Amino acid sequence: MSDYTVLTVDDEPLALRRLDVILRGVRGVRLVGSATSGEQAVRLIREQRPDVVLLDIRLRDGTGFDVLDRLPPEFRPAVIFTTAFDHFAVRAFELSAVDYVLKPIEPARLAEAIDRARSRLASDNSARELAEMRTIVRDLRAEFRARQASPYETEMWIRGTTGSLTRVALDQVDWVSAEDDYIRLHTGTGSHLVRMSIKTLAARVDPDKFVRVHRAALVRRDAIAQVRQSPTGRRDVVLRDGTRVATGRVYARKLRALLGNGAFAQSF
Repeated sequence: MSDYTVLTVDDEPLALRRLDVILRGVRGVRLVGSATSGEQAVRLIREQRPDVVLLDIRLRDGTGFDVLDRLPPEFRPAVIFTTAFDHFAVRAFELSAVDYVLKPIEPARLAEAIDRARSRLASDNSARELAEMRTIVRDLRAEFRARQASPYETEMWIRGTTGSLTRVALDQVDWVSAEDDYIRLHTGTGSHLVRMSIKTLAARVDPDKFVRVHRAALVRRDAIAQVRQSPTGRRDVVLRDGTRVATGRVYARKLRALLGNGAFAQSF
């Protein structure tokens, strides 16, 4: 049986290179092209007619939904969304998309998604399911555009070891700590471990709501009760629940500049 052809779409060159490396280790697939923009993706998909498209949702010139909406109605590849975290991808997966894979992408997880795509393509119902996906994408695309007034994430969907999905609203996250290749989201009711760098998360949340206080810690501003200086001169952020989060020297200066004219000025 011939290989399934795959095309990758992501506006981050490093992400495309990682996908290239991973796909080399997945049996039965052949990479036929990579696109770094929505415009390029539409052109390559039309030219290459891949069986499967690994599609990022947030592109520099639009969205993955825009790409799918511009494809010929008679051609609809199996779609696997790749994303740092995005509830649109989760909703599309729950409804009709083949799958979605959270970044940073793990080889075993991507191989699992490719297997789902194979099953979709081999199914007698694939044409009907892909037609349904077109309608779903149109609705999600409209909702995505309606929310573009705020480019920041407001929630995360976390996949459990059994495949379950848990929604975590970011306004319920008091602070975030880094743990090697993971981050831990601390809420009032518990914590959630996510494979992601704290730098990636910091770039996707509203800087008016979250502040970096340490290279390994991000804090929601509304959760801060005060900033205290220890006898050794180190400054700690004290949260409303009593949790103390140490600040780094560089971040402490930035925190002071940020909060210096506000209610926390006397705590410095």
